[in-house]
Amino acid sequence: MRIDRNRALEAYQNYAASFNKQDVKIRLKIEHTYRVATLAEQIAAGLFLAKEDVDLAWLLGLLHDLGRFPQIRKYGTFNDSFSENHAAMSGNLLFQEGRIRDYIDDDSENVLIEKAVRLHSAYALPKGLSERERMFVEILRDADKVDILKVNCDFPLNKIYDVPLEQFRTAGVSEAVMQDVRHERTVDHRHCETCMDSFLAHICLVYGLVFQESIREVRKQGYLKKMLELESDNPETVKALAEADRCVHAYMEKRLAGYTIA
Repeated sequence: MRIDRNRALEAYQNYAASFNKQDVKIRLKIEHTYRVATLAEQIAAGLFLAKEDVDLAWLLGLLHDLGRFPQIRKYGTFNDSFSENHAAMSGNLLFQEGRIRDYIDDDSENVLIEKAVRLHSAYALPKGLSERERMFVEILRDADKVDILKVNCDFPLNKIYDVPLEQFRTAGVSEAVMQDVRHERTVDHRHCETCMDSFLAHICLVYGLVFQESIREVRKQGYLKKMLELESDNPETVKALAEADRCVHAYMEKRLAGYTIA
């Protein structure tokens, strides 16, 4: 499938322009989208995929969060639990409302694109995906996770988590979340009770990275390190962050040494 990047970019820019760019959350998502597209392209190129497939990975990054914009406008939050599933909203915009035609005319990859968009934020992937579908879904998911670390460092935490900044100075960490940290699991959001739990859940996205290129990019960017250095007035949280630091970095070392996930 041939993708006209200029056309797709113009379509995305026109869509984003219909929302209030003065809203920090809207600006965050615009910038995040461009970076995820670039990261997806980078990961795909690192897998030595054909140019058309690298372009497809880039397009998935451009499309994956379209639902965030109406979510923010309607609910004012990124929290799917308190609003709607943003990945489903993105899929609905593209394939129920037909906005995919704003970006491409060729419908040969529609099934793959829809699956990737709808599954990009799922806790676990369903069985039944083809090898090709799984690869592209995992490329998109990796790119999204890598950039979420940067978002946590570049934007005010109160805008991301919808709590006063003071709460991050005193909030604790739940034992269930620490068990996820210790067992090298992405955090089940049902375990999150505090803003620090959610913050650690973002740190633990590293455990879900599939491709070594993604882990190398995390190390190169340095945002994970910055997140783990978050200051806290809660002694137990200080200990939890130190433990998470050890666990996550040990995991990345294993993965880069050739350890593979199950």
